[in-house]
Amino acid sequence: MLNALARTALAVIVSTLPAAALDDAARDVELQPERVMDAIGIRPGMVIGEAGAGRGYFTFKLARRVGDAGRVYANDIDAGALEHVRERCRNEGVRNIQTVLGEVADPLFPARALDLVMMVYALHDFAEPQAFLEKLKESLKPGATVVILDRDPDATGERHFMTRERLLALFAASGYALSREERFVERHILLVFRAS
Repeated sequence: MLNALARTALAVIVSTLPAAALDDAARDVELQPERVMDAIGIRPGMVIGEAGAGRGYFTFKLARRVGDAGRVYANDIDAGALEHVRERCRNEGVRNIQTVLGEVADPLFPARALDLVMMVYALHDFAEPQAFLEKLKESLKPGATVVILDRDPDATGERHFMTRERLLALFAASGYALSREERFVERHILLVFRAS
């Protein structure tokens, strides 16, 4: 139990944090990124593609996990979001992230380079998800996995996101098979696929 002085000190610290840091801290509690990376097998030296990386919430976590011997390709079609990632890399001295400005139906990741592709809160917004997933296979090493972490509309009522059944059908139509599913992230879907 925190005493009054400790609560006041904590409140002062929290009030000085930028809004983005508070948002990331809240997301960390909800998404459990370290546990997710453990569960999907992210380890030092891997080459990861993050499709729909946005401003890099998960990108930097992946980069820390793969370390200097690894690499993260942060893909998006939003050039401004990728500029934010590059700026943060410069400010923080991060050298193992490379941004990739993709196209609607093509991530433009390097060919046969990726051990794993991660999509966090992204695929439901893709204009041509099946074409994207089909093209994505060209970037995967043999045995590579594609991981989806998204909100579960059946649990949240948020119809903006794809249901588990819709995701399974989309991946099957795109030439992937479900490898495994994790259920520890409440109100979320965490699926791991392999190209079939």
